[in-house]
Formats: sequence, C-alpha cells, structure tokens
Amino acid sequence: MTKQINVGFNGSAASSEAVLWAAAEASRRGTRLRLISCYSIPVIPGAGLGVAAADSYTSVLDETHGRLLHMQAVIAESHPDLQVTTLASADPASSVLIDNVSADDLVVVGATSHHGGADRLLGSTARHVVRHSPCPVVVVPGLGSWGHTERIVVGVDGSPASTKALQWAGDEADRYGTNLLVVHAWMYPYMHSFPDSSQARDLTQVDAACLLDREVEAAREQFGCEVTGRLMECSPSAGLFTTVRHGDLLVVGSKGHGSLHTTLFGSTVSTVLDRCPVPTVVVRTA
Repeated sequence: MTKQINVGFNGSAASSEAVLWAAAEASRRGTRLRLISCYSIPVIPGAGLGVAAADSYTSVLDETHGRLLHMQAVIAESHPDLQVTTLASADPASSVLIDNVSADDLVVVGATSHHGGADRLLGSTARHVVRHSPCPVVVVPGLGSWGHTERIVVGVDGSPASTKALQWAGDEADRYGTNLLVVHAWMYPYMHSFPDSSQARDLTQVDAACLLDREVEAAREQFGCEVTGRLMECSPSAGLFTTVRHGDLLVVGSKGHGSLHTTLFGSTVSTVLDRCPVPTVVVRTA
C-alpha cells in the first residue's frame, strides 16, 4: 500500500505536468501527495549576513512558498479530497525527493524538452533520483501525460529486475482496470559475423518466444487484467519505442540481462528515459 507520492516542482511546465500526473495517481491510489520545491540561498557579494542578504533570502523563500500554494490550489480543484502537503527546502532536490521514502512509495519527476525537439533531456536531478531511489520512479515527459492511462506496457527479459517490473505493472493494470502488454525484444548478435548461421538464429528466436510465453502465463495467473504478449526482433529500446502510444504507461526494470546488465544509465533504461514520449516507471531492485 503506497503511503506517499513525492513529486518535484520548480514552477516549470515540465514539473507542472509531473505534478498533475502525480495528483491523479495519488487520487487513484487513495494516498497522500507531497509537493517538493527546492531553492538556492542567494549569495550577494560583500553583503555578508546583512539586511540585503536577508531580504533576498526572504524573497526567494516567499516565491517558493507562493508557487507551492498556487499548485496546491490547482490540485484541489480537480481532486478536492486529496491530502496534499508541501515542502520548501534549501537542500538539493536530488536528495530531498528520496529522503525517508519506503520501497512501496513513489517518486515523480518531470523531463524537459531537448532543444524543442521530440527527444527529452533528463536532468541531473532526475538521473540521481532514478539511480538512488529505493522506490519506483516515474519520469513524466510533457504536455498531456497526465490524462487517463489506457494501457500498461512492460518490458521483460527474464531477469529479476524485469520480474519485479512485471509485478508492479500488473498491479497497476489491475488498479487502472486496463490491459497489460508484455514486450520482449530479442536479437541474434552474430548475424553480421556469421550470416549463414540461420539455425542458431532460429534457436535464439525460439528461446525468446518461450521466455515471453512464460512471463505472459505467469502474469495471467497472478493478475485479473487482460494480458497479451509481443515478441520483437530488435533492440529493447527500439521495441519499446515502437510499441508505446499516447495513453500508455511504460514500466521497465532498472537493469537486466545482456545489454541491460550494466550501470543504469549505460544502455536501454537511459535511452528510454531520454526519448520515450509516455510516462515511464523505473522499478529498482534492492
């Protein structure tokens, strides 16, 4: 049972979208929402601890509290029964967002646009949160991400991380009352080096299909939602990008087998977080 959802808010459009998504999720889960806004203490050269420095600090603090109260009022209009608390802190957002959270909680962050294009740039705060949070982290990409979730998509590869991601995705699909799509992407790594090795490639495909069948059947036994599978011959990130559509929620594990068995931001997860057009949940293993 989720006790709390923490969401970062700095007044930007990206963080506003993250707050709206988090508010809808908190309302659906019947849990409390905490809005967190961090500020930097202004430094005035030569001012020391004088009146000018104190006035500047008060101004920044008032501005931070003001935007939190405004967003709290916005949430109250659409979710009047939702319990919302606010926190203004001079500590780094990367640490405040994950302080005192449990494995069952949820942290939500926004992602900014990358030079106005379709790709996104995941900032240093969001990257730190995803790396170090003990609970799942949701990265919300932008405008319109907080509407009704029509489908849950989860990537699997048979690793413990993907098993945990599938568990989270299935619970969420049951909560939403929506369908669950389980995606497994596979590649035969030696095709260019040994183009005549069709038998080995076929065996790789059979293994991939068997893995997907096991995951789908396990999900059908455990969850009440409709579960389907999709097998794709491509890289994991390409398979997920090809599959997701507007209205989806994508769920991935922090690391897995093969190309995923590296540091978190060395491969698929990093690519997905920087480019995926739908809200993405990263479920970490212990």
